[in-house]
Amino acid sequence: MPEESLLTPEVRALIGSARPEAVATVTLRAVNRAMDTFLGRHNQSFAPGDDVPGYVLSALEPETEIGALPPVLPSSLLISNEWEFERPLRLGEQLTLTSRLADISERFGGRFGYSLYFRSDVEFRDVTGAVVARSVRTMMQYDSSAAREGEDDDE
Repeated sequence: MPEESLLTPEVRALIGSARPEAVATVTLRAVNRAMDTFLGRHNQSFAPGDDVPGYVLSALEPETEIGALPPVLPSSLLISNEWEFERPLRLGEQLTLTSRLADISERFGGRFGYSLYFRSDVEFRDVTGAVVARSVRTMMQYDSSAAREGEDDDE
């Protein structure tokens, strides 16, 4: 475990930074992949313009290569992913994704030892510029070699 915070001025300066815009299309492939992941099957058929399940966002974000977090610690883990929708996603529509690093915090101790939490916000906009959905993702970076065995995160 580090003796002091790894939230250096350089790491803190990343808070609020935006990543380059990315474009993703709600394709049938993305819909089927998300349905396979969440339901274990994809036996529904959709036509262009049809509303599709919101969890299709999970298939769109990785394809856009928005950008990586700074590698402060060697291991990472997705802690949470929250979605908010203004309207349903539609098959065939093109969305513009804007992403920014909203916050970084740290934790000393617990099951993972010292850890850093990176919260990023992503907005999905349609071709008119209207917000369709938002995603808030929290990633944790940690060094498992510094973890204490048997220690619970609640302690």
